[in-house]
Amino acid sequence: MAIFERRYHQCNENIDDTILISCIIETAQEVNGHTEYLLRLQRGPSKENCWRLLKRYNDFVTLHKNFIKSGIPLSLPGKRLFGNMRPDFIAERRQALQQYINDILMNPILASSLPAKRFVDPDTYSQSFHDQAVQNALLCLRHENLWNLGTSLGAIGWRLRKHYFKVTPKPPDSKASNKLVKSSSQTHSQSKHFLASNASNNGSGSGSGTMFSTSIDLNKLEGCELVLEWSEYGPDKYIEEKELTGIFKSVTSLQHPHIESVVYAAHNESGCLTIRKFHKQGSLKDILCMATPKNTFLSKYGNPKGRTALSMKQVANYGKQILEALIFLHSKGFPYGHLHSGNVVIIDDCVKLLDIENYILGVPAFYRPFFVQHSKIHTPEAIDVYCFGHVLFEMAQGYPLQESVVRQISECPESLKNLLESILSRDACRTNLPTLEQLLNHTFFEQHAAGHSQLTNVDDTLKPHFKLTLNAKEMIKQAVQKAENRLRDEQKSVKNQKRIVRVQELMSSEEEKRKTKQKAKLEHKQSKLKQQASLQANNGRISLIATASGSVPEYADVASGATASSSSAIIFQRCDTTGATLTSPDHREPIFKSPPPTPSAYQRSKQASNHNQFAQQHSPGQSTSLANVERQSSTPNITTSDDHHGGNDNDVNEDNGLEKNRSALLESICKFNRGSLRKVRSND
Repeated sequence: MAIFERRYHQCNENIDDTILISCIIETAQEVNGHTEYLLRLQRGPSKENCWRLLKRYNDFVTLHKNFIKSGIPLSLPGKRLFGNMRPDFIAERRQALQQYINDILMNPILASSLPAKRFVDPDTYSQSFHDQAVQNALLCLRHENLWNLGTSLGAIGWRLRKHYFKVTPKPPDSKASNKLVKSSSQTHSQSKHFLASNASNNGSGSGSGTMFSTSIDLNKLEGCELVLEWSEYGPDKYIEEKELTGIFKSVTSLQHPHIESVVYAAHNESGCLTIRKFHKQGSLKDILCMATPKNTFLSKYGNPKGRTALSMKQVANYGKQILEALIFLHSKGFPYGHLHSGNVVIIDDCVKLLDIENYILGVPAFYRPFFVQHSKIHTPEAIDVYCFGHVLFEMAQGYPLQESVVRQISECPESLKNLLESILSRDACRTNLPTLEQLLNHTFFEQHAAGHSQLTNVDDTLKPHFKLTLNAKEMIKQAVQKAENRLRDEQKSVKNQKRIVRVQELMSSEEEKRKTKQKAKLEHKQSKLKQQASLQANNGRISLIATASGSVPEYADVASGATASSSSAIIFQRCDTTGATLTSPDHREPIFKSPPPTPSAYQRSKQASNHNQFAQQHSPGQSTSLANVERQSSTPNITTSDDHHGGNDNDVNEDNGLEKNRSALLESICKFNRGSLRKVRSND
């Protein structure tokens, strides 16, 4: 289906493996009796780098088995034998799987592992990186015939495209005996050197690779375990291969007490090969995690069984030595950019930095997902300062900082707290970070570090030495500028994405507020309508009771056509079809067609007294007329026994008429509608 086709095409050789990949499980569907989940994945903030995959529950189970050795607790939903096709169960499992994949992709160690990459992006990571590394390493070593490639050390590092192998030097034969030279001007420790072909072989075999090496003392290599590292080029590789030869030659000749030297180096069109000493005690990260160096990266650092922090004296000494090495590299125009605890080794209480060639290879940094969130961190020095803050925090606390900024620092001296806050606080990342020189002169190192520098106690043969040609410096400067531009563009994209997310959250919150306000208004309106309905019902009951009792409203004064306030009288008329009529007191003008029931003598006397009292309170002079009106309106067109002296038949007929009138009046009361009343003004 077209919906599952990959939407972008990117060269696998220059892909940035540190860019975060987000995953959203959009829906679930039934296919051939099983459930498949549709995953929408996106690399980085750009929606153009988006693709979709179909995954079954068994695929999640296979992924989970690869992470068991890491020791990181992950909540994978369990299986169900019965009822696993019910819609409610599928929806519940989909939610649980979404939380599971989020936990993996938000963990830096799990997200950078090969099983996770192959799960979310099988097209890019389905190839065998290990086999490619073996082929390239053999091609680079073939022409020299100086090294024996040994077994692989496995995934001991965090990079997917970097592989480690054991390597041993071949013993010199008769043909290579002329390469073992001895000079009378050299000391005994420098008498034997292992020389490889230099300038004569630099231009040969451009397709198979370019090899070079510096003079290495065989006495120092005897008994040392060597490791071969093969690394592919990264997305920030902007130096051409023909220029890399001279730069690598300078790198292999570098000498510094706090930088691990390179024994051998070679490169081809795919990547670079370097040979260094392998330190059995491991890196600084191995010391902090109390891990075995040759174990896999997931098992060593996923959930280490123990952690240890360094003393303040060690933190200050090691931090000061790292700063001295960084300042030396920047003074030579060579950026580092790849400082983290895995690239630091401790030998006899002395720090040595590893992988100084990573920057010219263009590979992404370990902390790139962190400093890409801060637009002020884009220069090589600012990147090294920021990474130094993370290493310093990890040495002092014993565990790495899992966020781009530090929120709270405890259990450390005040000077160290101020130093860390000047690098890792949110305000510091929003403004300019301190320089390397400013960090070296901080009070923390003056209080806890040794007073003398390590550089003043080294022999003349180990004094810092690193010489780059003018052409090499210019090429590195151009590469730095291009890498900064790519980083700035990525930081802008991340910033715009954060702004969009904030706007969406704000809009959603405003929408929720608007919906809540509309709901409150609707409820208020409904309550008012209910109140009005209840009031109308109560008024209707009151009017029914008043009409049944024969009372006349206070505003209907029809005694003689005069009112208390004006000469006009307000009369309400009802248009119904009942035959009975209610006439005015003068027996000429009908008011209501249906007569009210005849009240008893007691009711008439009580109503008369009530109206007389009301009339006396409002208009004493009209009390008599109001009383007459009350008496006349209560029995219109009905004669009493005092007015007629007929026989019993007449009385019976009158009683029957009264009963009919009462029935008609009750019927008219039941059909009474206040909406049909209209206001009429009399001509009087």
